[in-house]
Amino acid sequence: MFSKVLKIFGFVALAGFLLFAAAEIWVYHNREKIFRAAQETINESLNGNLEIGDFKFRPFYGGLGLNFTLSDVKLTDSLYNVHRKPFLEARRLHVALDFKGFYTKDIKVKNLVLEDGNLSLFVQRNGYSNLSIFKSGKDTKKDKKEGNSDDLIDKLGNVRFINFGVSYSDSTKQKYYGALFHDVTNIVEKTDSGATATLTGPTLFHGLTFRVDKGGFLMNQETILALAVGYDEDAKALKVYPSTLESATHDKIGINGVFDFSDTIKVFQLNFEAKKIAVKNALPLLNRRLQKQIDSIGILADVDTRVRLRGILGRPGLKPQVDVYFQTDTFNYSLPVGTLRKIKASGTFTNRADSTKLASVFNSTLIAPKISGFFETIPFAFSLVVNNFRNPRAKLDGRIEADSTNLGDLLDPTRYRFKHGKAKIDFHFNGNLKKFYNAERDNFDGKLWGKASMENVAMDYLPRQVHLSKINGDFTFNEKAVVLPNLRFSDGQNMLYVRGQLLDLIPYLFGSPKPLRANVDINIPNWQLNWLETLLAAKGTVNTKTRKTLRLSNLLDNAIDKMQIVAKLDAKKLRYRHFTGRDVKGQLTIKNNAMSIEYFVMKAFGAGNVRISGEMDNSGSGTLPHLSLRGRIANADVHSVFYSFDNFGQKTITHQNLKGTLNTDFNFESALSNNVKLIPSSMRGVLRVDLTNGYIINFEPFMKMKKLIFKKRNFERVKFAPIRNDFRLTGQEILIAPMEIESNVLTLYIDGVYSFGNKTDINIQIPLSNLKKRDSTYVLDPNNPEKKDGSKIFLRAIDENGEVNIKLAFRRKKKDKSKQEDDEAKKLEDIEK
Repeated sequence: MFSKVLKIFGFVALAGFLLFAAAEIWVYHNREKIFRAAQETINESLNGNLEIGDFKFRPFYGGLGLNFTLSDVKLTDSLYNVHRKPFLEARRLHVALDFKGFYTKDIKVKNLVLEDGNLSLFVQRNGYSNLSIFKSGKDTKKDKKEGNSDDLIDKLGNVRFINFGVSYSDSTKQKYYGALFHDVTNIVEKTDSGATATLTGPTLFHGLTFRVDKGGFLMNQETILALAVGYDEDAKALKVYPSTLESATHDKIGINGVFDFSDTIKVFQLNFEAKKIAVKNALPLLNRRLQKQIDSIGILADVDTRVRLRGILGRPGLKPQVDVYFQTDTFNYSLPVGTLRKIKASGTFTNRADSTKLASVFNSTLIAPKISGFFETIPFAFSLVVNNFRNPRAKLDGRIEADSTNLGDLLDPTRYRFKHGKAKIDFHFNGNLKKFYNAERDNFDGKLWGKASMENVAMDYLPRQVHLSKINGDFTFNEKAVVLPNLRFSDGQNMLYVRGQLLDLIPYLFGSPKPLRANVDINIPNWQLNWLETLLAAKGTVNTKTRKTLRLSNLLDNAIDKMQIVAKLDAKKLRYRHFTGRDVKGQLTIKNNAMSIEYFVMKAFGAGNVRISGEMDNSGSGTLPHLSLRGRIANADVHSVFYSFDNFGQKTITHQNLKGTLNTDFNFESALSNNVKLIPSSMRGVLRVDLTNGYIINFEPFMKMKKLIFKKRNFERVKFAPIRNDFRLTGQEILIAPMEIESNVLTLYIDGVYSFGNKTDINIQIPLSNLKKRDSTYVLDPNNPEKKDGSKIFLRAIDENGEVNIKLAFRRKKKDKSKQEDDEAKKLEDIEK
């Protein structure tokens, strides 16, 4: 039984094969007739001409059937002789015809393969389009009434493009679209209400240009296209079903949308979506203007994004509305002062922020409600709104919070050391996003403002060995100044209360050549002066990290070194080593590691008043810091003066030897050691002394004099008449102009050189009138000519091996005396020079 069934099927199959073979043989013998009939049918549907160089009947190419291969195919419109641009050119074109349609003269193309060619569509400036090659509906109306379908979709089945280019250019609207299909298949299927088509395969896009001045999208980009579209005849809508465009970097962009032709106003909506697409990979897909705008921001991140375009077709001047949602993966962003790290952002963009106005670049807004990350190691969060993308204006509101752990990592730990405390900054910005600072004009296009606070911060600045603690206070800032209404901190020995403002800090951070300036009022209730050593000390050497990772540290170091500080000081009490002052007020300027004292007034040295001005320079122009002072001391206790200034660096006459009231004007300069000690060899100055009620107590040279003369007089406590004289200092030597010293033990006339070193050489004249008795009842009698002109004993105080000894000296001749006076005058001239 089974064998009989097999025989029956075998006979049927053999009969079918013989019939099909007979049909193929018939077609082969009639191929010329069949081909020309097809060509005639096609030309009837065209306003142009179809040229074919050669054709072959290939029954087994792509399966059995009516298969033809055409060579050197050229399709031209009716005005080809004018513009010389073929509508279609193909080196080979493979066609598979529907066998059933052939007998009804309704020829349909089952499969079409186009190889090595181009399809070019254009619209010329005069409005002519080569799409006129296809006859209009009026031309085919009669045929449709007769029941023949000339619909292109009805006649065309699957299409495959191999190395085939397609382009469209519209000179009236300055638009251009072009692509090269490497191997793309288009499958067309009829539906109850229309048709669908899928276009898949590798494609090289030459560009999609909507406006020439902005450049084109997908310029010379290799992609893999998977596009599905469908036309609904009932709804009059062209639908883009979920499709993908895969770029050369394997990023996939989802596409879907609809074009509605049902109304006189034809609207469309297109949606795009991409997951984890890198900005650097997305940029080549965008037009030139967008590439430049996005690239100028410098953000390199992976982004999830959704884009929706809504617009009206046929309205060239009406821009479509664009709505974008985006969310970034973490990324870094470099700033002049450091790096923003692990940034995450999400937000929206629309070019129709005001719904009462049309979509435009001026009506565009980007809103990012939360952007978070780290400034180096300090967490931050802010919101961002950008308006008007022709000249972007940004509104930014944010906060930065830090503590000692991340502040230490932000700055160079070899220079800045934070121990404890926390800080907070609230900031706001409204201005030009791309060019906030104009370097050429040195100004800002926008406003920056905010408030910062510090709570119990402690830090060390190691290059200068500055140690600050208990830093508390709030301050406000804008793009021009930082205002300090009430800053409090300790330098280890003093509490300082600071009010003032810092000018041009933010411009400096952006590269402004303006000098940094600070104007501050400093109140120190009980001032233990400890910063002179710090100011005048040589900078410590520290090992720093690379400049690339610590830009903020370098900027702060430069700012500290270059800042000009004008400070007004107010202290109830001042102490520095042995010096003590009261009711201190002053103004000084610190710049380039040097200090200029405009004025410094206080009460000191008992009931004395002091006013000083001068300079201290450690700018590096010399090997050692330099001090220059000018001032006046009035009604001062001379004992306190010498004690306060460490006896001016000498040991011959000290505060223990002196009493009296001193009034003096002085002009003094000297080099200083880095621990603020005078360098005696560098000292220069003029001292105008007015000493009243003066005493010298237990002065060693007087004790030695007593051994020679007036052994019974009270040299242990010598009282002087007022001494008024000028002393000129050069190096370690004080040049003493001739002067009278009237005391209760004797009257002296002295001149010569007193040395802090080993060059003391003082001439002493003792009138013989001193032989008269002088006891406690003696009344001081200065400027008595009888004493000056009378007979005298001559002594000489001279340094011998580090000790000042007093010896008898022979009286000098007048000639010698005149020569000595000339020498002393010359010395005065040299000092004044």
